[in-house]
Amino acid sequence: MPCVLLLSRSRDEELAAVTRLLGRVGVTVARVNADELADADLVVDPGRGAVRFDGTWLAPTVTWNRHFSPYAIEGAGSAARDLFRRESWQAVVAQLAALSCMSLGARRPGLLEQQELARWHGVATPRTVITTDPGLARQLLGTAQVVVKATDQHFVEATPGLLSGVFPAVVTGRQPLSASRPGIPVIVQEYVEHQAELRVYYVDGEVLGFEVGKQTPADLWLAADRVTVRQVPLPDPVSSATRSLAAGFKLRFGAYDFLVRDGAPVFLEVNPDGDWRWAEGKAGTRQVTTAVARMLRRLHREACARGLPAGCAPPGSLSLLRFLSAGEAGPAPPGDQVPADCSPPLPRRPAARQVSARRSHRQPLARNRRMGVRPGSRAARRLTDRCPTTWTGDCDGQQHRRSARSVSAGRADLPRT
Repeated sequence: MPCVLLLSRSRDEELAAVTRLLGRVGVTVARVNADELADADLVVDPGRGAVRFDGTWLAPTVTWNRHFSPYAIEGAGSAARDLFRRESWQAVVAQLAALSCMSLGARRPGLLEQQELARWHGVATPRTVITTDPGLARQLLGTAQVVVKATDQHFVEATPGLLSGVFPAVVTGRQPLSASRPGIPVIVQEYVEHQAELRVYYVDGEVLGFEVGKQTPADLWLAADRVTVRQVPLPDPVSSATRSLAAGFKLRFGAYDFLVRDGAPVFLEVNPDGDWRWAEGKAGTRQVTTAVARMLRRLHREACARGLPAGCAPPGSLSLLRFLSAGEAGPAPPGDQVPADCSPPLPRRPAARQVSARRSHRQPLARNRRMGVRPGSRAARRLTDRCPTTWTGDCDGQQHRRSARSVSAGRADLPRT
């Protein structure tokens, strides 16, 4: 069964909403959730490009590894065996993208790489220090007000299903910073005075912007009622910076955070797996969900056209563009056909063929000479049609049950931004 394969967790509301849209237009979606693998049955057949999961054979066209985390996998009692189980699942999931023509989720640039690329593109960033001594970092930055945040995700999952949050904090000159050493590496950045804070979603060429208002950085998780969000048209410098960074990171999807200072963007970070339903809910829109569905549908169609047997699109196709824009499905216009059901036999990878030297070498060589092509040059080589691979993102905390042991207790089903 050709399908879009989503690797995440059972409470990933973003993917649940996208799955519903894709299902209405005939795109089959399969979910593999890290917190539901206790008794999972898995067979991977790379020769056929197929996966059997819980008894169903799948032929992934697009794979998106979003919020899948091995820490969410329940253990069986033995610490060593549980660790082996989690590492084994993580290793397999990380390689499932090799079976599909299109993949998202393997490219996860860290903050230092993000800042270096932003500077290369001429986009301003806050002065930053990563250190185990935050007190010294403030001295190095030469500013009284700094932002302290985690070097990786905002959540840790010491026990499957229970998240502990470590959220960003603004620290002023009157507040002491821990100087105990050796400490935990953290990010310390100068606080940037600004006129606006923007969350920008880049979805395979589409750019959607939201202005976010909050009193503290942790309000997204700890005081959601104080957070305001409204969709806004993006200033040209912000839109241009987003597109340049997306191209540099090779990301089809990303959630970009900017500050606007005197009309110019200051890039904070990109989360390749950033959530968007929290912003949509407060702004009263579904445009990001719709854009993500369009992206996955388009990639699925391209993969079907490249690698699946002819006849994958039977009568009764639906128009995704009409459905997503008007909220209802209708007859598909020319050039906008989506298979209502795409379930041909699983495609087999073509076996290597034996061809004679006369056919495979001499005839092309003679033809190349007649055309003036130099033997051994790029033009003389026969190129194989390979599926393009794209890359995105990082887990930034997971939705799950509320943790009684949170560093800062907060609802675990709030955004992982």
